[in-house]
Amino acid sequence: MKKLTLTLFLALIVSVGFAQETKIDSLKLGLEKAKTDSAPYNTCISDNGPGIPSSIKDKIFQPFFTTKKGTEGTGLGLSLSYDIVKAHGGGLEIETAENIGTKLIIKLSK
Repeated sequence: MKKLTLTLFLALIVSVGFAQETKIDSLKLGLEKAKTDSAPYNTCISDNGPGIPSSIKDKIFQPFFTTKKGTEGTGLGLSLSYDIVKAHGGGLEIETAENIGTKLIIKLSK
């Protein structure tokens, strides 16, 4: 669980740095009431940026997929986070709307 927490927070720190270079004014980390009893709360990371285009949404958890130019990103952050959360019996979901923002939902069982 320590590895999970560290990786997710490192991904958040990288996102904050990336947010400064994009049109994101707000980046939030929080808890929300889950819709199932298996995990009472979900951890959510959301922003008010440009959203994720539907043409790439299905690719963002793939290893080495990145939208960053040159050597700015490895494309491993979300892929590793996805694998770690899955290994702990959880899941990652993305809710996004172009020009509105994106929410990453981290679901872990008890």
